This record gives sequence, C-alpha cells and structure tokens, in this order.
Amino acid sequence: MIWDPCLTRAVADELTAALKGARARAVTFRGDAMEVVVHFRDATVMVDLSPGRGVIVLGPPSEPDEDAAPLPAVLAGMETVRDERVMLLHFRRVRGKKAHPTLILELATNRWNAILADGPALRVRKGLTPVKSRPLQVGQPWTSPGDRTPARARHEMDRRGWVALLKGLGEAEARSALLARVAFTSGLNVGYLLDAKTLDEGFERWCAVAAMTAVAPHILRQATGPQPYPWPLSGCDAEPVGSLLEGMATVRANTDRKGSPGGGRVTRFLAAESRRLKRMLKRLRTELARTGDAARLRDDGSLILSCLHLIEPGTKDATLPGFDGEPRTLKLDPRLRPQEHANALFRRAARMERGAAALPGRIHAAEAELARIDDLRRRNALGELPPEEVEPLLRSRPASTRPTPESPALPYRSFTSSGGLEIRVGRGARHNDALTFHHSRPADIWLHARHAAGAHVILRWTRPERPPATDLEEAAVLAANHSGARASGTVPVDWTRRKWVRKPRRASPGAVLPERVQTVFVSPDPSLGERLGGG
Repeated sequence: MIWDPCLTRAVADELTAALKGARARAVTFRGDAMEVVVHFRDATVMVDLSPGRGVIVLGPPSEPDEDAAPLPAVLAGMETVRDERVMLLHFRRVRGKKAHPTLILELATNRWNAILADGPALRVRKGLTPVKSRPLQVGQPWTSPGDRTPARARHEMDRRGWVALLKGLGEAEARSALLARVAFTSGLNVGYLLDAKTLDEGFERWCAVAAMTAVAPHILRQATGPQPYPWPLSGCDAEPVGSLLEGMATVRANTDRKGSPGGGRVTRFLAAESRRLKRMLKRLRTELARTGDAARLRDDGSLILSCLHLIEPGTKDATLPGFDGEPRTLKLDPRLRPQEHANALFRRAARMERGAAALPGRIHAAEAELARIDDLRRRNALGELPPEEVEPLLRSRPASTRPTPESPALPYRSFTSSGGLEIRVGRGARHNDALTFHHSRPADIWLHARHAAGAHVILRWTRPERPPATDLEEAAVLAANHSGARASGTVPVDWTRRKWVRKPRRASPGAVLPERVQTVFVSPDPSLGERLGGG
C-alpha cells in the first residue's frame, strides 16, 4: 500500500461521510502489531500500519481490549494537511474538562505512525512508534513530518505555469519537475499526468486530480501489489470497487491469506523478532568494542601502584612518568586512596576481559538466529512456509501478561534469593513507582542499574546491617537482567535503603532521585530468574 495526498483526501472524505458525529468509546494502541483501533458505538476503525499494509479498515462495532484507553468523545470532523499524507481525526469530549483529543495518522511510506494529541496546539500525548528524524516528544506540539522550507514548497499551477514548467523537457526531466514543484503529484499519478497527448490535456488531468472531481474508487493492479486509488489510471489494470475503504479491507484480507497459514500474524512476529535481534547485536558489538580498553586500564593501574609516593591523597589529576619514559596524566577519584583507585581499575579490566571472552559467542549466536529469522521472512513472503513450521512460530509468541479480573497482577514479580529473602522486580516504568513507594518498607534495599532504563528492584531487608553479599548480588543481577544494559558484560547497579529514594515533583513514571548510593558490579545472567523461581 502506497499513500499520496489524493488518496489521503479521498479516504478522509469517506470516513467523514460514514462517521462524522459518531460517538467514540475507546482507543487502543497496539505497538507490537503496529495497529490503532478506535471503537465507536456503531463501528470500528482499524488502522493497520504493519509492514506491507498501511490500510484503514471500517468494520462493525467491537468490544475494546482490556488495555484500551477510554475515549468519551464525538468525532467532530476530519481534515488533511495540504499536499501531505497526513490525516487528522478531531474529537470533541462529551464530558470532563480535559482538552479535546485528535488522532493524527501519518501515512508516508516507511514512516507510518499514529499519534494521539490534545488541545488546539496538538500536544503529543502518545505515539505508536518513536520518531528520531524530527522532534516528537510527549507534551510538545505536533508538527507535520513534511513541513517544507519556502524554497522546497510545492505549489498549485495555472495553465501558463504548467506549460512553462514542462515545455521542452524529456520524460524523466518532466517527471522530476512535477514531483518537486507541483502540488498533489505523486509516484502513483505522475505517469497518468504525463501520458496525456498534449500539455493542455495533462493540465486538465491535473486540475481534476487537484480538485478531487469525478472520484471513482478502483483497485490498481501494480507490480507492488493491489493499490486502492480514487481513479483508474492509464497504463495500469484496474477494477472498480464500492469505496476506497472497501478496497483496503480487500487488500488487508488478501495480505492475511498470502504466504504462510499464519498470515499477517507470522509476518508481524518475524518482523518484530528481526528488529529485536538487530538491537541486541548493536548492543553486544558496542560492548565488545569497549573491552579493548582493558589493557590500558591495567597499564594505568600498574603505573599508579608504581608511583604511589608521587601521588598526593585527594588529588584529581596526577602527572606520572610512564613506563616508556614519557609523562602521562591520569584522572583519579579524589574520594579513593591511590591504591583503591588502582584496584578499581584492575577490577574493571578483569570484567572487560571476561566480556571479551564471552561476547563473541553471544554475537555469533545472535547473528545465526537473525539469519534464520531473515530466511523465514523470505520464505513467508513467497508463501513457502509449511504449516508444521508456522505453528511453532505462533506458539513461540510471548503469552499475554494482562491481569485477569479474578487475579489482578501486582506491579512486581517476586523471586526468592538463595538466602531465603524476597526480591521484588518492577514490571515496567509505570509500575516502578508503585513498587518503590507502595510495596516496600523504608529499610528495604532499593536497586537500579546505573545509567540505563530498567526495573526498580526491592530486596526485602529490615536489619540495620548491610544485607548478605550473595543476596545483594542476586538482586543486583536481576536489576541488570531487567534493564537496557542486559547485553553488557558487566553492569554497575546502584543500591541504597528505600527510605533514601524520593520522587521529584512532576517527574516522569519511574524517575526517582536516590541518595547515599553504593554500587556493585555484576554480570547479567538470564537464567537466574528461573533458578530463583520468579513468579
């Protein structure tokens, strides 16, 4: 599916005719499936932005998911951004004093996204996918992804400007000129505009496209697959459909049937696995590159020990004669004695060396798994996956962790250390605050991986003395396992008493300020959770 400004406007017109004034109930963002579902009382709008699709389907009413966000509002209207592949669904709340929400659909190929924004300033509340190519932060006003500078803006044309632009140009040059300078042109319709016998006829065709006149929905048969479009285009086989939304439902149904018996579920699962493995490989390779500093750290430690008589306690910098006779300036921790600083360097070097020994094997295993997933994706696209290979893939998808009404989930998972102490691990950023401030005691031990996003961990401990080293290390390993540094060879984990952790005002979920922090260094161990009986 490819979107252009004309298709965006035509679909928005169909949705407006079908839903304007309709009462909405809830909206669901499914990040893993790349879907957004808006539940109305009398209809359901499914926006499927998964790879290979990019369709909007209007269906019968359905019940919202358990994790759906309430949306007590009426669809007040829709609009599109001029000459852009952006659609805005404006809602008007029927109760409460919160700002009126807007669902923004960005439909540019390879940059599909759905964003929920609030108020006339369209301040971003939630996005289906993060955007790194432009600012798109929660709480900030939304800006169109295709905002052009005046020098690059595309304009509407009059007959004289059209002729002056294209006269004397070859087909390739005329195509580039239209796409760069004329509004409402796209890769879908530019061939139709240039296929006219004269420049005047081409201009008349463009006027009909720009004014959206005589819309006649068809499904174009293109090499990239079926393509709904507001008109049939010359040079392309097409068949009429009742509406563009009906055509998109047909495209989505055909995509489900295409390939393996698992259809779109397998496609989305394999795409997610490929992205996960690529992220893992990036982390592992970065960590492996850092291990090259081990020899330098050992040299620095040895140099400090050999020059203890030249280092003043509490100094931050020390210039020492190197082993090659050249002076070297080392950064020191003024809180440590020189011997302690040297020992810390040796420990860091040892951890890096252990990582250098283990990381190549982990990288090789991840590369082999990525190659297997990529092969499955290729065979799935060609329809060559037999049922006996599809079923294990569907069964390997992670089970839902949604709480049941009979047994509501706690904001943490519970483990038992080898010393018999309970270790509680937060289930995510939204639950970290609940664990730290509502499911722990002031004297408990609080842990978190340093400089990495991850779970808060609570080691249940009420005595005034330091907790047993083994139990503390196991709690730290669980903190490392449930953090963004899980692929590192060594992870620093900060710990302190829970009573020394406070929540700043207006801080984001999970953001805290710990005091009187101490640090332990541990190596992540994915099997520890099973050994400690996590629940």
